[in-house]
Parts: sequence; C-alpha cells; structure tokens
Amino acid sequence: MRGKTIQTDYLSRVEGEAGLFARILADRVEAQFRVFEAPRFFESFLKDRSHQDAIDFTARICGICPVAYQMTAVHAIEKIFSVDVEQPIKQLRRLFYAGEWIESHALHVYLLHGPDFYGAASAWEKESYLPYAKMGLHFKKLGNRLMAIIGGRPVHPVSVKAGGFFKLPGKRELIAALGELEDAYEKSIKAISWAAGLPFQPVPLDTEYVALRHPREYPMNEGRVVSNLGLDVSMDSFLEGIRQNQVGHSTALHWKIQRDGKGENYLAGPLARVNLNFDQLPEEIKDAVKSAGVPIPIDNIEMGIIARCIEIAYAFSEAVRIIKNYEEPAMAAAGAQVRPGTATWITEAPRGILIHRYTLDDAGNVKDCLIVPPTSQNTGHIERTLSNYLKVNSGKPAEALKKECERIIRGYDPCISCSVHVVKI
Repeated sequence: MRGKTIQTDYLSRVEGEAGLFARILADRVEAQFRVFEAPRFFESFLKDRSHQDAIDFTARICGICPVAYQMTAVHAIEKIFSVDVEQPIKQLRRLFYAGEWIESHALHVYLLHGPDFYGAASAWEKESYLPYAKMGLHFKKLGNRLMAIIGGRPVHPVSVKAGGFFKLPGKRELIAALGELEDAYEKSIKAISWAAGLPFQPVPLDTEYVALRHPREYPMNEGRVVSNLGLDVSMDSFLEGIRQNQVGHSTALHWKIQRDGKGENYLAGPLARVNLNFDQLPEEIKDAVKSAGVPIPIDNIEMGIIARCIEIAYAFSEAVRIIKNYEEPAMAAAGAQVRPGTATWITEAPRGILIHRYTLDDAGNVKDCLIVPPTSQNTGHIERTLSNYLKVNSGKPAEALKKECERIIRGYDPCISCSVHVVKI
C-alpha cells in the first residue's frame, strides 16, 4: 500500500492553537496531535507568590474554565490550612461550578462540535442549524450569569478565597435567575434526545475511563479517583501513579497511568464521568437518557456530545435545586490559619479531572506547585484514537480521513491553552 499523509496546519472550532499530522504506511500508522501554542509557565511564576495569588492567577489560565482552576486551588490550600468549610459554602461553590459546566459544555456542544453533524463549517453556515446555535448561546449566557453573580464577573472571577468567598450573593439576585434556569432545564432535557439522534461514525473506545466518584453526589469538587478497570484511590495516590512525558511535536505534556513500568493512556472528561457516575444522576435525567436509547457506558468518542448534553441538564438541575434551598450563610468565609505544608486536590473541570499540588511556606507563599490539566491527560489518548481509526479506515480517501480526524479531535473538546504550562528546553 502506498503511503498516505493527512495534515491540518490549524484546527478550527477548538480552543487554542494546534494541528494534525498523520501518515499511513504499509506496516504502521503515525498520528500526531500537534500542539504549538507557546508554554505559559504558570507553575514557575507562581513561586514565591501568596496563596491568594495562586487562587486568582490560575483562574487566568483559561477564559472558559476559570472556576475549575479556582476551585482546585482553593481546596488544595484549604487542605494545607486545615480549613473546615461549612455545607452552605460547599453548595454555593457547587452552583458556581454548575454555571461553568453550563457555559463550557454549551459552547462545545452547540458552537464547536455540533456543526460537524450537519456538515457545516460553522454554527452559522446552515439555516437548519441556527435554532441550535441560538439555544447554545442562550445556555452559555445563563451559565455566565451564574458565574458573574457568584464570582463577580463571568470571565476570570475574583470572589474566591480560602474558607469561602470575599462576598456572598444575595438570595434575591439568585432567585431572579430561577425562571430562566427552570425553562432552560426543560429544554436541556429534550436536547439529550436531539444529541442521541445525531449521525455518529463508529469510533469505538476500548479504554480506561477515569473520574472522581462521590458516595452521595455527582462529582464536582470532592471524591476519590476511580476507573472502570478497578482504580479506586485517593487524590494523592492518583497523582503519584501518573507520569508525564514530553514529545517533540507538542508543547502539551502527555500524562499516563503507570502500571508495571509502562505508561497507559486513559480518558478523562464527560464520557468518563457519565460512564462511572450514571447512577448519581437525578431520575428524570436517567429516564431521558434511557428514552433516547443511549447506551451506558458510552463507548464512542463522537458520542461525547451526548455526555455533555446530559451534564448540561444536570448542571441546570443542580442550579435550580441549590438556588431554591439557598439561604445566605452567616459568614462569607471560615477562618483560615496560614501554615506550611503540601497538598494535592482534584476537581472535575468541564473537560475532566484537574489536578493541583501546592507546597506553601510559613507565610503561606507558594514554594512549589504542579498543575495537570485535563487536556494534557487526554492528548496521548487523542493520538491513540486517531491511530486506531486510521488503521481501520486506511482505504478511504485522504480528504475524508482528514475531516473525520478533525471531528474526532473536536469530540474531545481540547482546551489547548490549558495544556501548555511547563516544558523542558
């Protein structure tokens, strides 16, 4: 068989800058997810800054998922300070995170990935798709509204501190959003059937799904790290069991689980969360999934759009529940006594588990830190999926393979600028 080369210099409808290169040869397939965005060195310039700077600065890593970075940082710091956060603050943080899941998932489902299933180059190209694009913008606006109410602004919020918040939202402000959130929840439930009916290509996954697992709730800020292959460990133990490696074609590091001296790819994100925590969803959402004929576990990366629709519905459901039960806490934040130490924390960012580890000195300043974004955990998995797809479909025309490979990458919802923090030169 003659060699076949597939190349995209700049991927469209993804967050950040990356390309695709693949070569199909007689005896093998080479696939590269080429991230060329400049490293951002957050771990380096946080050193010797205050713990509050870590909470605020890491929110600047991403304009789509700043809450994830703030929540992961503040939980790690509170672990060092032995801060006991009361349930009302935990619920407010959960509402904060729900707003981010809504706006991030809505952006990906309706504006980035959805057009692929309509043969459109953008969300605005085909009139038949415009209702979905408009609904996505509406959902995103509601998610941003929640983030602004709690965080002070929708992008790079400024309200989070160790022990809670600098300022609490008033119940009246939250109640004012309730009607639109309830209406959006009803629409999001119906959208599960829409997503389930999209024309999916067979891109099967035979992989390890990794996510948090909590005994009483669908995971966001707390839990143990579990997988479908029997993994069930603490946050610290999970970080100890993964290793990074750097590849020449990417400024994003690749993280893998280490077993028997070998690195193994794994998948984090909505597919992993839904597959591992489906039983924690509300009955109405589970019924909608079953009525739509969605198989659980979902084992096709293109069907990640269904998982995101499920989580949009869940986030709206949580937002409605929390707002209805919200009573403003007596204090905006619990007292935090600065002390030295090291702690690891993991939360569920929209794209999967986000890992932070901090070492603080006696003054509460950062002496060392490590940030492991979801996309850097999924980059190796992306290349594995591309290789497997190309091996099975090598006889198709190069242009058709190129389009499908781009679609596969978009299915992961890579947040590329999140993935490029530190590289060795």
